[in-house]
Amino acid sequence: MSTKSGTSSATTRQKSTRRYWRRSEKPRPWWPWGLLPLLGLVVLFLFGALVTAPQIQAEVRAQVADRFDSAGVVASEVASDGQFVSLQAAAQKQDEIYLRALAKSTQCDTWAGQLTCPTSVSVDLKEPEVAVAVLTQRAHPFAIARAGDAVTLSGEVPNLVEHDRILGVAGQHFDMVTNELIISNESATDNYSRAADRAIAVVSHLNDGRATWSGNTLTVNGSADANDVAEARKQFTALGSGSILGEFDVRSISDRQSCNTSFNEILSNATVRFRSGSATIDKGNDDLLERLAQLARTCPGNLVVEGHTDSRGDADSNKALSLARAAAVRDALAQLGIEHDRMTARGMGEAHAIADNDTPDGRARNRRIAIKID
Repeated sequence: MSTKSGTSSATTRQKSTRRYWRRSEKPRPWWPWGLLPLLGLVVLFLFGALVTAPQIQAEVRAQVADRFDSAGVVASEVASDGQFVSLQAAAQKQDEIYLRALAKSTQCDTWAGQLTCPTSVSVDLKEPEVAVAVLTQRAHPFAIARAGDAVTLSGEVPNLVEHDRILGVAGQHFDMVTNELIISNESATDNYSRAADRAIAVVSHLNDGRATWSGNTLTVNGSADANDVAEARKQFTALGSGSILGEFDVRSISDRQSCNTSFNEILSNATVRFRSGSATIDKGNDDLLERLAQLARTCPGNLVVEGHTDSRGDADSNKALSLARAAAVRDALAQLGIEHDRMTARGMGEAHAIADNDTPDGRARNRRIAIKID
């Protein structure tokens, strides 16, 4: 029994073997593998410093400059260091706070959308330069016209000071001054003030007429008493000589008595002839009418043109015919340059005979035109 059980135990015993692995490592050196992370950081830094940062700074500078331009502010020397911006602007000291706020409100495009670019701003103020206006001279035409005791000033005057000065000078010569001058606020030619003074002085010696300054030339036309014509010319030539002086056309005016005497002399030796029973002036009267017009130009005041007839026929018809003939002479003188408003036509009929109506010669003398100063 015992033998079998011992044999059985031996048979079932198993043999087990254990194996052990031992890993033996040799330490590796950190060079150069330990530098790889550091090199990666260096590459990122260089990329940011050489590529990304300049692009960001350029974007900041451009956006700030555009911001100032859109606000109408002149900014120069815009510089940026990261998000720090410095610039120079032509502005007053009190504008510095506004300029800083303007720069700091600048928006730039980023991966996160539009964000404020500058974080801090430095503004170097430069006093704005005052532009010196370059004044260019140009012609300022003007005129002074006289009618009796009244004058009218018209045209251009360069500034308010000259405007008031000219009015003051005119007020010293005339009682009634109408001001139609326009202030241009532009520089006039060098002779403007002298021309204005001479024009006023010349016109002060006229009875009627005007002095005109074109900007380069002074011209005068009108009428004056005989003893004032020379003084008017003296004031005219005092402006200078050469091309600055234009035409001087001032007619000498005789006194009323002399004018009436001259009209009587002309019309005593010649008669304005009409067609029989008509107010139509016959041909061949041109020379006589021209002489009458020349005399009228030198006479002061208003002219009265009288028509007279002989006593034949109806008195009312004669008066109507005499008025029509007087009007025909008045119109003929107006065509020769005598102001129509200066002349009045009157029909006297047969009432003022100067000769015997019983003779042909007397009746011919009674059929006449008379002109006198009213």
